Order: sequence, then C-alpha cells, then structure tokens
Amino acid sequence: MDYSQKIATVLGIFLAIVMLCGGSGFLSYTYGYQIGHEASYNQGYNQGKDEGYQAGYKSGSEAGYKPSPEQETSSGYTLHNPTYQEMKAFLAQDTTNSKTYTEDEYVCTDFAAAVNNNAEAKGIRCAIVDIFYPEGYGHTIVAFETTDRGLIFIEPQFDHEVKLIAGKSYYQINNYTPAPRDDTINRFLIIW
Repeated sequence: MDYSQKIATVLGIFLAIVMLCGGSGFLSYTYGYQIGHEASYNQGYNQGKDEGYQAGYKSGSEAGYKPSPEQETSSGYTLHNPTYQEMKAFLAQDTTNSKTYTEDEYVCTDFAAAVNNNAEAKGIRCAIVDIFYPEGYGHTIVAFETTDRGLIFIEPQFDHEVKLIAGKSYYQINNYTPAPRDDTINRFLIIW
C-alpha cells in the first residue's frame, strides 16, 4: 500500500466514524455550541460589568455626599467630602487667607491648621499636607477630596489651587515668587 492509499484509508475510517456519530450535523452542533456559549458568556460578562460599575459609582457618589459614622471626629463633627463648588464656597467665606504671614509667629502651618479647623467646623473633611524640601525645610498646605473632581491641593495663604510634583520646585510649578531656598519637593504627606 503506497502513501496515498494509506491517507485515503485513514480518511475513509475518519469519515465512517463521523458518519456513525451523526455526520456533519455532529460537527456543526459542536461548533455551534462553542460559538453560542462564548457569545452568551461575553454578553453576560459585559452586561454584568456595566451594571456593577453603574451601581458602584452611584453608591459611591451617594456616600460622598452624605456624612457617614466612620467620618465622625473626636470633637463630635461629622465630616463629608465636599463637591468642588462646596469647597470653593467654603474657601470664599473663610477668612484665613486675610491673615498676615509673620515669621516665627504665624506661618504656613498656622494657615493650614486654621483652614483645616474651620472646614471641620462646617462639616467638611480637609487634610493637612506636609511638603518636604531638601536640607530639612518644608511647607504646609491643605487638601480636599472633592466628590466630583477628586483630590484638590490648596495653598491656604492665598486660597489658590496648587500642584504637587515630586522632584519639581513648588514655587515654579505654581507660578509663585521664587523661594529664598531650595523648594524642590522631595515628597509630601497627606494627613486626614
């Protein structure tokens, strides 16, 4: 028996087995089942993922607008993360930025502490942010986790939104007058 006859014999046996198992209908059934299963799985996965995302987003947004027991402070305030507009309205009415910076008397830490305390008195959650510069120097600002725009850093001496980028000069990235010493941000620490 030559090579072509062997192949013909094997194909004949294979076709006989296929015919016994239901012929091409069996293969079509198997292929159709596999395709249908994958399509249904993908459709269900995508639909479930979308519905879960929407439900989680809605739940998280609602929680951001309502004070929760976990955010109650030791002083009895119940704090919430503000909307961006609520943060801006708070800063507009807060008078901390009208105070005068006085070396060794009323400095950046005092400004940040005052804004933090005033925000908490209004039920608004506010963080103190310590910025570390080279040679042991630093600066202190505040931050708000807004429900619609995320984390916003504020320079409490001027009520300006600022950026913090490690390895960059605080005053350069925020267009302030140059500092008397190196103000490259080594790192920063957010304290809630």
